[in-house]
Amino acid sequence: MIKFFRKIRQNLLSEGKTGKYFKYAIGEIILVVIGILIALQLNNLNEIEKINETEHIYLNALHDEFTNNLKEVERVMKLNEQNLKTAHTLLGKMGTDNPDFTEKAFDSLMYRTIMSEIQYRPSPGTLIELINSGNLGIISNRELRLKLASWDGVLTRVLFQEEEHSKPRYKLIDLMNKWGNGRKSFINALGNRMDMPNSNFKSSSIVLLKNLEYDNQLTFFFATGTFLNSNYYSDLKNNIIKTLKIIQSELNQRTD
Repeated sequence: MIKFFRKIRQNLLSEGKTGKYFKYAIGEIILVVIGILIALQLNNLNEIEKINETEHIYLNALHDEFTNNLKEVERVMKLNEQNLKTAHTLLGKMGTDNPDFTEKAFDSLMYRTIMSEIQYRPSPGTLIELINSGNLGIISNRELRLKLASWDGVLTRVLFQEEEHSKPRYKLIDLMNKWGNGRKSFINALGNRMDMPNSNFKSSSIVLLKNLEYDNQLTFFFATGTFLNSNYYSDLKNNIIKTLKIIQSELNQRTD
């Protein structure tokens, strides 16, 4: 096409038709500019398509990740609820002179209360990659982008309460080690799975029922654990559910 116009211009010059020459020259420039604009537009469309494909890949990965996060928060909430039930039973027995349960029953409740550490462990791999790679901006949904950007702050809030809850748990363990009979309680609660020799000490951990410090720490344990489930984990669960709904909506739009 360029050669064709060049030949026309040369003929016009040779024929002395200067006016027509300039018209053809301008027309040639316009065609070149139009061609460049079309090429740029096609290139932009290709780039947009690549970005959309990358966003779709991330959305699918985020959907899987937050689905696992939802299962994890439900798991830890259930575990925490089990601990709180045994703690509640113990609280009802604290300070009584004649508890209506056996030493073995006390040891079982005590260990079931403090044995499991309560800690939410999310799967942040995709989100970390998205943020560290600088690709968070490809998430076109503004609400979703803001939720993903604030996820670390949400986790920090939960972690703070988990640490508050762990403090009385460690105190309860320390008090059991100080005043109780750890080996005897361990075997009573969990069975002698490790084939340990029975304790030769006659003392019993049930004396902790009359220990005011143990009662105070058990109260703190119950309170922080209750707040953890009713406020922190429940808010986290709702946050995850809302995030999943937005992600699913975005994925649905791409399949319609």
